[in-house]
Amino acid sequence: MVQISKKALFWGSLMGLAMMGTSCKTSSKVKKEEVVEYIDYELEPVEVTANRLDFDRAVYNPSYTRRNDLLHTDLEVRFDWNKKYLLGKAKLTIKPLFYPTDSLRLDAKGFDIQKVAILQGGQEKKLQYKYEDQKNLFIQLDRSYSREESYQILVEYTAKPDELPIGGSAAITADKGLYFINPDGKNPDKPQQIWTQGETESSSCWFPTIDRPNERTTQEIKITVQDRFQTLSNGLLISSRKNEDGSRTDHWKMEQNHAPYLFMMAIGEFARSTEEWNGKLLEYYVEAEYAEHAKAIFPQTPEMLSFFSARLGYDYPWPKYSQVVVRDYVSGAMENTTGVIFGEYMQKTSRELIDNTSNEGVVAHEMMHHWFGDLVTCESWANLPLNESFANYGEYLWFEHRYGRDFADYKRMNEVRGYMNQAVLQDDAHPLIHYGYEDKEDMFDAHSYNKGGAILHMLRKYLGDDAFFESLKHYLHKNEYSAAEADELRLAFEEVTGEDLNWFFNQWFYKAGHPKLNIKRSYSDSSKTLVVELEQTQDYSQSTVFILPMELAIYTPSAGDLPIIKQIRMDQQKQRFEFPLDEAPTWVAVDRERMLLAERAEEQSKEEWAAQYRLSARFQDRYDALQKIKYDQGEEKMRKLFWTALQDPAWPIRAMACDYVKAQSEEETKSLIAKLSKMAEEDPHSQVRMAALQQLGRIGDASILPTVKKIMANQEEAYSVIYGAFKAIQQIDQNLALELAKELEQEQNPTLLMGIAELYGQTGDRQYLPFFSKNWQKTENYGAISFFGQYQKLLVAIADDNLTLEKVKTLKEIGSNPKNDLWHRYAAANALYDLQKAYFEKAPYEEIQKALKTVIEKEENSNLKNLYQNWKVN
Repeated sequence: MVQISKKALFWGSLMGLAMMGTSCKTSSKVKKEEVVEYIDYELEPVEVTANRLDFDRAVYNPSYTRRNDLLHTDLEVRFDWNKKYLLGKAKLTIKPLFYPTDSLRLDAKGFDIQKVAILQGGQEKKLQYKYEDQKNLFIQLDRSYSREESYQILVEYTAKPDELPIGGSAAITADKGLYFINPDGKNPDKPQQIWTQGETESSSCWFPTIDRPNERTTQEIKITVQDRFQTLSNGLLISSRKNEDGSRTDHWKMEQNHAPYLFMMAIGEFARSTEEWNGKLLEYYVEAEYAEHAKAIFPQTPEMLSFFSARLGYDYPWPKYSQVVVRDYVSGAMENTTGVIFGEYMQKTSRELIDNTSNEGVVAHEMMHHWFGDLVTCESWANLPLNESFANYGEYLWFEHRYGRDFADYKRMNEVRGYMNQAVLQDDAHPLIHYGYEDKEDMFDAHSYNKGGAILHMLRKYLGDDAFFESLKHYLHKNEYSAAEADELRLAFEEVTGEDLNWFFNQWFYKAGHPKLNIKRSYSDSSKTLVVELEQTQDYSQSTVFILPMELAIYTPSAGDLPIIKQIRMDQQKQRFEFPLDEAPTWVAVDRERMLLAERAEEQSKEEWAAQYRLSARFQDRYDALQKIKYDQGEEKMRKLFWTALQDPAWPIRAMACDYVKAQSEEETKSLIAKLSKMAEEDPHSQVRMAALQQLGRIGDASILPTVKKIMANQEEAYSVIYGAFKAIQQIDQNLALELAKELEQEQNPTLLMGIAELYGQTGDRQYLPFFSKNWQKTENYGAISFFGQYQKLLVAIADDNLTLEKVKTLKEIGSNPKNDLWHRYAAANALYDLQKAYFEKAPYEEIQKALKTVIEKEENSNLKNLYQNWKVN
């Protein structure tokens, strides 16, 4: 699964922005017991009673104990759109797993149960059952069955997902399993749809099952809908029958077993396009207006299937690969086997997707799950990283393959930042394999995704590519179509490499935290000795002293860019490494591969940072070096380093260089304008072209206007570049920018709307208020927050108390309306919060405060409620 954060990962990234935590902290639930031991000796019985002790027993969430084995699930479903009900019939083929049993427990949440029976020879025999807490269906079988015998249970039921209690998590914002979108068709701006979301244990909200990750079953679903709707489910469509009442029944079948949480349905009026890969059907479902952009929305799908099949040494195992975009999705995306569901944020035009690798990353993530998660599934939610860490690292592997290591390392850098935000800024560190979670939903965090991906990268770099990928191949083949835990991953690596890897897994999988690494380098001219001192400063009581194998690269003046490589192993809290060296080094790279997941603290001179940029092949080293000296460009050689970085092979570094490059003399400024102008037109990456334009705007020379206007007239240019050009014009000629803004409003692109809002927000002119009222619903994600922020700035600049009070009512309605998405509710509330601060001790203050309190009080989403708790609202 992609979170609404890697997943436009909403909560992970929003919490990073707000520096506020919403995840529950892990706590130890204490259970006090009397400990009594009885020891029997053969000759003379002796009873030994231990002293009564009070102790803290660590919380342990085990794998589900399986009593029965679900073999096959056969469903027949139809829908009451008005009531938002599913009318279902389930036939479940089951056998005892090992011990004989005369009973069965099924997960069935919020059902009306009409019938429970056992099927024998085509005949139904009603069974006694007990339905407890609207969750657990206990069935008394007609007799005891052994593990050699299977039996078939029939359950007829009505699922009523909208009548279930509201739940959810940061990653999956609701947990009712089955979702009706615009069911009465009254909203002209939204299609009628039904779709499902099973993870973690919500499939049992729409069919009875054993809803646990260590259960697996084959399936078939007969879906009856109005003939105008298309259906999608797991496996292959084996028949489609039109019924006398004008409905149609589609029969989908999956012949390979997979976990119940991976079952899916999507129903709606979609534009469907297809292609073929290795004899298998690929399907892309989008809304009609995006039909021509479907392959850009789901980019590189055939190529990814080929890449992952080859890289993992295991051909894609499933019968098809379908991808569908739905409205109001409760997560980022979900890896349902052969039927991946994505949120509407994926739907963009081909022009909007120029150089946009977000869609590509999400597609890669969900596809990697079809090996790690679908083929081999975590046996418990504590072992979720066996699914999500690999999916996260699948993104790295794909980006490395298609764009090179620099770009993959750039993405990894951002993933590590996401983990550090949770572990450090939010003070929420826990083991990767986390048996002590408070709620299984807590596992969907920056540990299972970001940290886990970084750990796999370290393991790959330690073992080498051949051993790493051969071990993954062995793991997949050994555990295919089954559930696994982390120790089975370790054993697969050990069986291939012959090395005991407990040391690695113990510290990275089962311990919390990461190294905080202090690095000191020094050279003695008298003894001709290089000294590298390393110290781990993390809290060892909450973590451990990590064993850190790494490479040092020693660069010297005489050897130029050819380093001396030294292998070292840090296994103490503080260690000193000495190397004889005939001359003082130019620079010493510690962790040459930049593979370690660690906080680094190191002191270097400007010259050493500059040498680090010049000499290192690693993206992270070059990026860090420029960050260290970006405000220290008084010396010409430091300025020239940034001029050199404008030609760096990695586009993120070129873009950063555009942001910070300086010129001092008039001659330098002219040269820089010429250089940036050329980059604005010719750099191969749109983000660099945008950054160059924005820097040109900051320089503020009107001579660039012809170039900028030429760029804005290009109808095929990326919207981000048009935004950069528009921002440059704003800084040079605001009147011209206001003229162009009217034309740009017609584009209806969220990025451009944001640029226009930034312009209008600073005018203090009430004529621009209708723009905000008309366009707020077209914004998305962080753009929505910024858009509403500009709206409140405009209101403050207008300084009309009555007008402000009128617009406060609008913001209150937007922020408290549950039909608006989380981003827009939060954006409206945030605008009210900022207005409250701006009007402190002024007339409208009390009314603004009342409106904000109303929004906060009406909010039911737990994540937003947690955010609002950190606000100061009297």
